[in-house]
Amino acid sequence: MAGFGATLTLGTLAVVASDISVSQGDPPPRLAIAAEAPQPDGQGSFLVRFTVTNAAPATAAQVTVEGVLSEGERVLETSRAVLDYVPRGSSARGGLWFRQDPAGRLTLRATGYAEP
Repeated sequence: MAGFGATLTLGTLAVVASDISVSQGDPPPRLAIAAEAPQPDGQGSFLVRFTVTNAAPATAAQVTVEGVLSEGERVLETSRAVLDYVPRGSSARGGLWFRQDPAGRLTLRATGYAEP
């Protein structure tokens, strides 16, 4: 009976150690952002809807997307949105509002995430 207990304990420790080494070696999320054309919102602003796709096997939480409207080197306007989750191998949608028409002058990027 003592042999069974030792085997069970060693097996449990092996599973825990395996989980720890896998989680530490997981690749980070691979996030790509695709924007739709800006649309007037009827209230004097422009809405840019976007889709964030995560091609990695890791889920990203609290993904911050930043849109920067610029003219040359000058930043005219910045807008940010936070997506609760972008699951692994999946996508999530959001939108950013701007006071000026961002057509042709907008850069979108993910600026951060949390590991759930």
